[in-house]
Amino acid sequence: MLVIRAQEMRDIDKRAIEDYKIPGIVLMENAALAVLGFMEKTFKIDKNDSILISAGTGNNGGDGYALARLLVDRGYRASLFIIGDREPKGDAGLNLRILERLVEDQEDMGDGLSQDLGQDFSGTEKLLMEKTLGTRLDIKRLRGPGDLKGLELALASSSIVVDAILGTGLDRPVEGLFASAIDIINNSGRRILSVDIPSGIHGDSGRVMGTAIKASATVTFAYLKRGQILYPAREHVGSLYLAPISIPSKIARDIGADKVFTLDKKEAARLLKDRPRAGHKGSFGKLAILAGSTGLTGAAYLTSIGALRSGAGLITLGIPASLNPIMEAKLTEVMTLPLEDRGLGHITRDSLPDIMRLLEGKDSVAIGPGLGKDKDILEILRNIFGKINISIVIDADGLNHISADIDLVAKHQAPVIMTPHPGEMARLMDMDIKELLSDPIQSAQALAKRTGAIVLLKGAATVIADPSGRVYINRSGNEGMAKGGSGDLLTGIVAALLAQAYDPFDAAVLACFVHGLAGDLAAKEKGRLGMTPDDMALMIARAFKDLYEMREKAHKL
Repeated sequence: MLVIRAQEMRDIDKRAIEDYKIPGIVLMENAALAVLGFMEKTFKIDKNDSILISAGTGNNGGDGYALARLLVDRGYRASLFIIGDREPKGDAGLNLRILERLVEDQEDMGDGLSQDLGQDFSGTEKLLMEKTLGTRLDIKRLRGPGDLKGLELALASSSIVVDAILGTGLDRPVEGLFASAIDIINNSGRRILSVDIPSGIHGDSGRVMGTAIKASATVTFAYLKRGQILYPAREHVGSLYLAPISIPSKIARDIGADKVFTLDKKEAARLLKDRPRAGHKGSFGKLAILAGSTGLTGAAYLTSIGALRSGAGLITLGIPASLNPIMEAKLTEVMTLPLEDRGLGHITRDSLPDIMRLLEGKDSVAIGPGLGKDKDILEILRNIFGKINISIVIDADGLNHISADIDLVAKHQAPVIMTPHPGEMARLMDMDIKELLSDPIQSAQALAKRTGAIVLLKGAATVIADPSGRVYINRSGNEGMAKGGSGDLLTGIVAALLAQAYDPFDAAVLACFVHGLAGDLAAKEKGRLGMTPDDMALMIARAFKDLYEMREKAHKL
C-alpha cells in the first residue's frame, strides 16, 4: 500500500478532477459512502443510535456534511455541529446547501401536517410523523465559546461521534474554539470515528498540533497518509481502514508519489521466496555472525536464534574465545568459532585471520550485536568493508564503531544493511535525536543516499530507506517489544534472509514485518508487559508459517 504526503493527495485529487473529469463532488460523495459503509459493517450502527457529526468548514467538513445527508436518507438519527464561523465553499459548500434545503423541506412538511391535524404529535401520531418525514436532522453552528455547552449536551445523548473537523492539510497549532471542541469530544467517552485523519494531526509528520482527536477508528481515502502511520499519530488513529473512492491508481505513479509504502499481511506474504523441496542446508544460505563480549553474550545468542528461526541453512557464530564455552552450551544448532581475545572477553585484531577464514564462502555476515567498545573492532571493520565481497548487516556496536569512519560503508561493493536505533542513528549522522525523529523518513533517506546502504531505522514505526529513495514504514509490532534483545533478533532475521538470496531491500522489509508479527503473536500469548525476546524468538517460526500459509492460499485461489 502506498503512503503519500498531504500535498501529494491534493495533487492526485486535482488530477482526477481535471484530467479524468471526475467531479470533486463525486469524490466527496464516494468518501461519505465509504464512511457510512464502515459504520454499518464495522461499528454496526442501527436506528437506535444517535450519531453526532462534528465538522469543520473545509473539505473534511464537506465529507461530514455528505455523510449527514446519507445517514438521514437511510433513517438514522443524526445531528451536525459545524465548527467555525467561515462559510464552506466549493464542494463542501454545495453539500451544506443541499442539507439546509432538506432541513427546510422537513420543517415545511412538519408545519403542513401540524395544521392538518390541528394538534401536536404524540404517541402513535409522532411515530407516524417520523415515518412520513424521515429522520430529522439538526444542524447547529458553533461560532464561539458560548456555543460549546450545546455540544456537550448533545454528546451526552449521542452514542457515536464522527470527527470531520480538520483534515490532512492542517499546518498550524489547533487553538481556540477548535481546540476546545476537540477536547470536549475526547472527554465524552463516546466511540469516535475520524474521517480521513484525526483532527489535530499533521498529515505528513504525524505530530499532534496542540491537541488532537483520539479516535476509535479512522477511515481514510485512496491512499494511506504518512501522518496516519507515524508516531505519535498512531496513538490517535485507532484502527485504520483504507477505502477506494474511484481515483485512478496511475495518477500516483505519474506524479512520483509511489516511493513510500507499507505492507499488510497479504502483501508481506507475497515477498516470500519458494523453498525447494529438494533443497539442502547449503541451498538456504551460509551466514556468519560476529557478536558478543563479556556481559553481552545474550546479544550473540539472540542474533543467532533469530537467524536460525528465519530459515538460514548454515550459521556460524564468531565469538571471543573465552566466551565460547558459554555459547557452545546455549546454541546447539548454530556452529561457533572461537576468536582470539587474549582472555579479555572481546575480539581483538589478533583474531582478524580467523575472521577472514570465517567469512570465506559465506553469503552474508551480521556484525555488531554485543561486540563491545574496544578500539580494535574499528580496525577489523576496516579490513572487511570494501575488501571482502560479502553482504553485510551491521548493527549495535558495529554501528557505533563505524560512525567514526562512516565512509567505509560507501566503499563496500556488496549490499549493506544498517539497522540503527535513534541513538545510533544520531551518532551516524552527527545530529540531535529530537531533530532526527521530527522527520524519520527524511533522516533515513539522507543516510541511505550518503552511504549507498539500506537504512533500517528502528522504532515504534520502523522506517527503511534505500539509496534510490524508496521507503517502507512498518506497522506490525507493539510496545511489548521495547526490551533489550529485541533488536538483536531483528538483525538475525535480516541476515538470514540476505543469506537466502532475498533482494536486500525486500530482506529488510520482510524481516521487519516478520519481527513485528512475531512480537504481536508473543503479546497475544504472554501479554505485552511480560513478554520477552525469547518469547518473540519462539514466534518467528510461527510468523513465517502464517505468511507461507497465506501465500499458498492466495496461489490456490
